[in-house]
Amino acid sequence: MEFVLHPKDLPLDITLIEDQPFPPINEERAGFVGITYVALRPFDNGRSVRITLEEIDPNFCVSGRVVWCNKEKDGYRIAIEFPTNEECYCVRMIEQLSQIEHYRRQAKIQGRRLNYNEAAAEWIQKFAASFPAFSI
Repeated sequence: MEFVLHPKDLPLDITLIEDQPFPPINEERAGFVGITYVALRPFDNGRSVRITLEEIDPNFCVSGRVVWCNKEKDGYRIAIEFPTNEECYCVRMIEQLSQIEHYRRQAKIQGRRLNYNEAAAEWIQKFAASFPAFSI
C-alpha cells in the first residue's frame, strides 16, 4: 500500500462525516491507496472523512477513512485511504495535479517562472515514473 504526501502549500479541507460502510480492504493490495497530510488537529483511526481541495478543483469532493494519525511538531500527520476504485482513482489524479502545482510554486521561489504546462512537463519528466500506480 502506498500513500502520497500531499503538499502543505495546498491546504485540504478535511471534515468528519458519519462513518461510511466502505468495502473490506485487502491489506496486501499494492499501489496507490491514499494520502498523508499534516493537519492541525488529530483524527481518530477508522473515522470517515470528506476531503475537498478548492485550490485545485472546486468540485473535488471525496470520502475516505483515517488509517492512522501521529503527533508531529507542526501538527498531526494523518493517513487517509480511499477504498473504492472511483474515489482512489480520482484522488490519485488530483494528487498529481497538486504535485505539479507544488513543483511550479517551488520553482517560483527559486526564481523560475513556469506556467502550469511547463511545470507539468518538467514534473512528468522528473517524477511521473516514481508516482505510485493505481491498482486496487
